[in-house]
Amino acid sequence: MVMKPSVLIAVAALLFGGAGGYLVGSGKDNGSEAEASKVDARSKKAVSSRPSGTVSSSGGPVTRGTRSGGGLREILSEPGQTSRIMSLLEYYSDLDPSEFEGEVQKLQGLPMSQRMLAMNLLFSRWAENDPKGSWERSQQMGFPEMFMARAGAVSGWAASNPEALAREYSNDPNEFGMGPGGRGKGDTAAMIAGEWAKQNPDAALKWAQTLDEGEAADAIGGIFNELSQKDPQEALRMAATLDDNARGDAYESIAASWAISDYAAADRWISSLGEGQGKVRFAAIESLANASPSQAARETAKLPAGEERDELVAEVSREWARQDAPSAFEWLTESGSEGAVEEGIGRVVGALAREDPERVLDYIDSQDAGEVRDNAVQGYVYGNRDASPADTIRLAETISGEEDRQRAVTRVAYEWAREDPQATLQYLETTEVIGEDSRQRISEMAERAAAGEEVGRSFRGPPGRR
Repeated sequence: MVMKPSVLIAVAALLFGGAGGYLVGSGKDNGSEAEASKVDARSKKAVSSRPSGTVSSSGGPVTRGTRSGGGLREILSEPGQTSRIMSLLEYYSDLDPSEFEGEVQKLQGLPMSQRMLAMNLLFSRWAENDPKGSWERSQQMGFPEMFMARAGAVSGWAASNPEALAREYSNDPNEFGMGPGGRGKGDTAAMIAGEWAKQNPDAALKWAQTLDEGEAADAIGGIFNELSQKDPQEALRMAATLDDNARGDAYESIAASWAISDYAAADRWISSLGEGQGKVRFAAIESLANASPSQAARETAKLPAGEERDELVAEVSREWARQDAPSAFEWLTESGSEGAVEEGIGRVVGALAREDPERVLDYIDSQDAGEVRDNAVQGYVYGNRDASPADTIRLAETISGEEDRQRAVTRVAYEWAREDPQATLQYLETTEVIGEDSRQRISEMAERAAAGEEVGRSFRGPPGRR
């Protein structure tokens, strides 16, 4: 049995994005050049996908890839991510089961992004033919390959035989965590349940209710996300048969999915609910933010004031800033509470600084010392890549939080060393903000640049929550 390409593409895109967030969020190097930015990770109840396909101008399917010598590397050198994914699907669909292990070896030495994507698709295909073999081999992989191999093995197994995987999961849930130490087992439960719901939702729901509380909630969410994409009213009918806790989980998942397809209808239903309406509305607006952040911004006015609302307002502002940074900035600073502004201003300012740095600097100048100003400064420092490092480093020095100040100053110093090594070396002789290890590395980098060596550009993206 071969998984439909559209299904596998959706799974690969979802899991590859999740792996990227996991890897970035796990990185630490104490303020060095390679330091990963902070990641704001809030769980999402709904994920939607649309089938993809590629056809020729004549309407027939495009033939991609080749099994002949160098086929894999030829595929991975194709321009366009969608084209590569389609070609990899065709390439792996033709494999004989005896060839899977050899294909794993071919992935070694490839660039990380190519290796992770191909590994996910390969193990998904492997799991369709030999689910246990695919899973056992994935457990032998080193980090970070293990993450994508496990995700691929589970996605392929769940899509081809969710009932069998559910039995294995119930025997030992910790074995099926996507991350180290069994973390992420709830994601696996949701995947199993969602795939099973496509075939037999009643059986999937019965299984979900046998799980421990946390995994049960994830599994129920997966089921009702799947059902509500097809028929929200049928999903509501089925949810009405559950106990209070399970029904609450189901309602949140229905709201998150329905909000994307028909927010007006979802809003009318939510308004008809009595107790428990708040959590359901939060789920709907959080999901809506991914599709229409400007509309989600308006809808936040319906939520009760408090920390949870502040966090959601900040999240909506960050999503909106990706599309329209000036509007997001204006809404957040004029309508958001102090807590919401503190939480969201860094990302919004980081986006706006690339379009209108003067407006950002005026805003920073208007702020008193404290978290809001510190976060805005960090957003500017990390977001405005065209700013002069000599000016930006002085601004970074005004951050009141010691750890944040050291991180921001160090990051700019790496950039400055590339652009003006002599000025950077002079700065290093006087500053006390940068730690000794980073000072040494920046000095060596500046000396190489002064000698005419090629020095790579350091990363200066905006921090995750700032």
